[in-house]
Amino acid sequence: MPLGTIALLLAASFSLGALPLTGWAVRVFSRRDLRALGTGNVGVSAAFIHGGKLAGIAAVLAEIARGILPVLAGRFCFPDAPAIALALLIPLVAGRYAIAGGGGVTNAVWGLLVFSPPVAVSSGIWGLLVWGLAQRWWGEGDRARLFASRCGCLCTPIWVWVWRQSMPEFLAAAGLALLLAAINFSQGDDMALSKSEQLFSLDDSLDAAICGDKAAKLSQLKRAGFNVPAGWILSQEAGIGHGASGIGYRGNSDELSIPHALIQNLKSKIQNRMIVRSSAAGEDGDTSSAAGQYQTIGPVFTEAELLDGINRCRQSYWTSEAVAYRRQRQLPDTKMAVLIQPYIDSEFAGVMFSRNPLDGGSQVIIEALPGGAEAVVGGQCTPVHLEIDFSQPELLEKKLTEVQSNSIIDQSILAELVKQAQAIEAFFHGIPQDIEWSWDGEKVWILQSRPITNLQPFWTRTIAAEVIPGAIRPLTWSINRPLTCGVWGEIFKVVLGDRASGLNFNETATLLGSHAYFNATLLGEIFRMMGLPEQGLEFLLRGQKMGKPPLGKILPSLPGLWRLVQRERALNAEFKGDRSSIFLPALQSLEKEEGRGKKEEGRGWSEEEILMPNAQCPRLDYQYLLELLERAEQIQEWLKPITYYNILGPIGLAIRKAIFRVNDDWLANDSAPEIASVRALQQLAQKLRQAGVSQSDETGSVADLAQTFAETPALQADLEKWLDIYGYLSEVGTDIAVPTWREQPEVYQKLLINMAQKAENNLVEKRETKLTFSQKWRLDKCQERALVKNEISEIYARLLAHLRWTFLEIEACGLAMQVFQESGDIFYLEFGEIQQWIRSGASVSFQDTISQRRQQLKADRDRPIPPVVYGNLLPNSQTRAIDSATSETNIIQGIPASIGSVEGFVKICRTASTDLGENAIAVVPYTDAGWAPLLLGATAIIAEVGGQLSHGAIIAREYKIPAVMNIAEATTRFRDGQKVRVDGYLGTVELLE
Repeated sequence: MPLGTIALLLAASFSLGALPLTGWAVRVFSRRDLRALGTGNVGVSAAFIHGGKLAGIAAVLAEIARGILPVLAGRFCFPDAPAIALALLIPLVAGRYAIAGGGGVTNAVWGLLVFSPPVAVSSGIWGLLVWGLAQRWWGEGDRARLFASRCGCLCTPIWVWVWRQSMPEFLAAAGLALLLAAINFSQGDDMALSKSEQLFSLDDSLDAAICGDKAAKLSQLKRAGFNVPAGWILSQEAGIGHGASGIGYRGNSDELSIPHALIQNLKSKIQNRMIVRSSAAGEDGDTSSAAGQYQTIGPVFTEAELLDGINRCRQSYWTSEAVAYRRQRQLPDTKMAVLIQPYIDSEFAGVMFSRNPLDGGSQVIIEALPGGAEAVVGGQCTPVHLEIDFSQPELLEKKLTEVQSNSIIDQSILAELVKQAQAIEAFFHGIPQDIEWSWDGEKVWILQSRPITNLQPFWTRTIAAEVIPGAIRPLTWSINRPLTCGVWGEIFKVVLGDRASGLNFNETATLLGSHAYFNATLLGEIFRMMGLPEQGLEFLLRGQKMGKPPLGKILPSLPGLWRLVQRERALNAEFKGDRSSIFLPALQSLEKEEGRGKKEEGRGWSEEEILMPNAQCPRLDYQYLLELLERAEQIQEWLKPITYYNILGPIGLAIRKAIFRVNDDWLANDSAPEIASVRALQQLAQKLRQAGVSQSDETGSVADLAQTFAETPALQADLEKWLDIYGYLSEVGTDIAVPTWREQPEVYQKLLINMAQKAENNLVEKRETKLTFSQKWRLDKCQERALVKNEISEIYARLLAHLRWTFLEIEACGLAMQVFQESGDIFYLEFGEIQQWIRSGASVSFQDTISQRRQQLKADRDRPIPPVVYGNLLPNSQTRAIDSATSETNIIQGIPASIGSVEGFVKICRTASTDLGENAIAVVPYTDAGWAPLLLGATAIIAEVGGQLSHGAIIAREYKIPAVMNIAEATTRFRDGQKVRVDGYLGTVELLE
């Protein structure tokens, strides 16, 4: 065996180990010297911690190559003496430690893996087992990790003997293991130091679990460009269990001792006065503020004052008041991070709320005093209190001028504060913010921002305005709410599985101002649990588009999403089965009970059917009322599965359209009730027009057409058949308090005559769209679901119509018994109240309750309804009209729904029976299937709520009527006869007078 070659390899290995490869990698990627950072250890973990991800990856690759080369060289030079290849790792690790300043573990692991994979894998598994046992003994922490790594090193010779049965190799492995263990004991631990002594910066992306919510939120704002002072954070582990020097205290069994070098490092970063602030877990969080619970110390000048301030701040975490607060809020006891920032010399400072903290109203509330913000939040002085209404942006400057006269703050600064408040609220996805600020004579500084915790939950009209539009009576809500909440809860449970156990789906929806709202806070939490992007809350609160979900966050929900996909894919088959076994027999039994026979023909209902509600009370006794009550309860049982289909069906169709990129124009909507009913009525209007023209040489007037209709029994029979088929529809399909078409034939007779009189309302033939083979294939993936969706809608609406007619029969009996005084009274009761009345058999009077609720509903109809409510109280607001003199642009932005541009005069239509008149632009609160006949006579449509998939948008596109949706408060902001221009492509309404 040539000794010269061995000596050369040993020297080369030592020299290779001495090269500062990791140090070079960190200098290249971060321009930092690892020897001057942390423990001074120039290792891979230090490269990641102090140099960043790229530097760490470069260091890992360099050390892997360094560990493999000596083993390969030894194998190549001495193929018959493998112990030499293993022994060459000893000088490599020695040079790595003595000259390059590293530990050599990465080199040894990869060198051992090349030398003998079984030995390396066995040592690794043993180390993991020891780590697991150590964690059970000592708990999770650095002690268990270090013990496991040392055991992994020391057990390597044993596994060499087990797998190799070679004494020279065993001795080489033993020498390497002892060297690695000795180095491990002597070197500092950068991973432990990163938790206990590393200073995080507000310029970094911070983890709230480590640095607290206050620091994490300030970091987000600072990195987004807001004026946040520089800051450094001692994490929750900082200084605990390290060193004997420094001043410490014992809190929650952890001893704090902050090294003097760390204090020097902090003082070097902030040359002038400093302020020490708490940043505990749960402080400034989404559901708890911990306002005033922990101590802020400042200004501090010297290192000794800084150390004392940090200790006092941390000790405040364990005061009896702070502990009691956490117990009351059910917050766990953890540890406190500390934020150190430059002390701002303020001319004046204070706090501001991005919304009224009492009711979430559209006012920025500003409170300020000369000096620092702590004077305002401390409650010792009465600050200047300003309220700036931003509900009318065009009047904001005027409002600022008015409040500035009573303020110590200049108007320009007030404007900047309002701008900052609104920008920060928008940055945090529309969540109202409690903001601490300071003015130093040059700029506004943001010192703190946290949610206004009492303005929760957030309630949104997004989606709800489509599902249950308009003002809602108590009976409708008492039936719809459990149905809606129950179905959404079932869908979310499919996706979330066991994670849904802590969620109360009964809180999914509520009624505020007699209007339905969905719980955006609950839905936002569900979105986060599903891994959807943070823009999900902005979608609920502001109608913004949702971004693509991060793959890493959505992975835990993939099994649940797959279960939902499977349900969606099976929906068509399951519905067809339930249609035959549940829904059709149910409707047949209802027709039979109500004395109206029905024949089923094909998949729909024949024209012989007669859907005439029975508003009489044939038997004035409680036994008959019990029968009607049982019928109402049974209908609600049937409504549960059809509601599930009615929610999942449109969701599935929308997803399919997005995946296969299918345009709305491609889908055949002829079977949709709102389309089919209008087409049938148009055909009838043509027949009436032809009959009128045949009796006169001129185009018939409304009076002539009315006389023609009255004198033509065939036309009357045709209208009766139309009502028989489509009479279950209403203006609001989900509201059983709204009369069905069948109950008001005179309205649709008048509408028929008006349609016949207007020559321009000739029947629009379904336009044929030429599609390529690829487009036809994509359409095929959606068309069947669209047809099934229409069938679902029809059955759902028919069951609701029968439920309404059942309540009308109950009401007729109640009128005869003098329980009610006028028609419609029953809809002001909740279903539980009706059940109690009928089952008790007692003589009752609901008049006071009904009168009070009727008055409240009237008041709620006349007031503007905000799209978002913060908390459980509607904000105070006043009805206002748009005046062109006060609008800067006279253009209002909505959602484009159907292309085309029209100028005309506004007609406010609060019900579908409104007389639209000639060439009117219909302004409606919402659209549903029942609005179809009225909307057909409009030259353009403006709706308060709705989107491109709403009923009104579908009808408008089908008949090429320009339409704009989502114009907030349109029925109160516009006035009859006001001239406007509607642009359905841009989604704008322009005021022309």
